[in-house]
Amino acid sequence: MKRYLAYYIPYLIFVLTFVVLILSNEKADLHLWLTSFNTPVGDIFFHYYTYVGDWIPYLVIAGLLFYRYRMALFVLLSQLTTGLISIIVKQTWNEPRPILYFKQHFPSVELHQVAGEHLHSMHSFPSGHTITAFAFFLALAFYTKKQALHFLYFVLALLVGLSRVYLSQHFALDVLVGSLIGVLGTMLCKFYYDKYALKWANGSLRDVFSRKRS
Repeated sequence: MKRYLAYYIPYLIFVLTFVVLILSNEKADLHLWLTSFNTPVGDIFFHYYTYVGDWIPYLVIAGLLFYRYRMALFVLLSQLTTGLISIIVKQTWNEPRPILYFKQHFPSVELHQVAGEHLHSMHSFPSGHTITAFAFFLALAFYTKKQALHFLYFVLALLVGLSRVYLSQHFALDVLVGSLIGVLGTMLCKFYYDKYALKWANGSLRDVFSRKRS
């Protein structure tokens, strides 16, 4: 646990900050305030960066197969586990996303919209992209020794979560709960994953290709 304080401490600060903001503000007011910090540069950055919480982790997993099976398998396991939780929760609650929520309750309010960004209407709670990002970067932290990288991983995950609010795809609560699912789900996966030796997992695709060449 102590090895990952550079990830956990700033994450705890983020959680506490969002809890205070959510409890002390109305849902709509908080969303409008958070999205008011928009800029042309932010529009471009978050429009593309949000994909880090989409298909990017699976591309990295494919690359990790050439480095170490154990790491690639764990990242995949954490993605599948937290992804399954995401689907179950989304289908259970099926909450409206900001664009539909404001249309229903505050039709005169115009949300900030980013060019080229398709706004979804349903399945707002929780944020799937946020779950993916926090699970992915914590999984990487578990296999990285440098504390500076642990902090960087947290920042990179947080930016995905913020992008979902910035783009009006989710509310702050969706992002907060999404991050909790991603982090707690990955921690649970690590607890059980470490119980199995999986000696074969210490290899990689590089080993396979090396044997073929020899």
